[in-house]
Amino acid sequence: MDALKLYQYSEKLKSELIIGMKLVRALENLKDKEFDGGLKVVSEFFSALSVEVGIAYNSTRDGRFKEVYDIVSNVDFVDVDSAIETLGKAMTLIANCAVDAYEELRREGLI
Repeated sequence: MDALKLYQYSEKLKSELIIGMKLVRALENLKDKEFDGGLKVVSEFFSALSVEVGIAYNSTRDGRFKEVYDIVSNVDFVDVDSAIETLGKAMTLIANCAVDAYEELRREGLI
């Protein structure tokens, strides 16, 4: 059932990454101290997300989760557009995990 674990983690992380990207995009509307506070919240969110990605990697040993971990652990959120672009790479990796797992589960007749 490795494909099932991969699928579950991928779908969970995909949702969390979408939420995180919306938080990053919200930084564009903040100024001065509001931006500083928002930046702290976004950084904490992605710190928590990196823990979730680490759990997914440890559970599945899929190297793509390691790549996602490296991406979300090192994003500079001050440049919102660059951060969104970088996080898009993480989203692609996670989406590919989900598709691969789905295809395997479909071949096995589980979906």
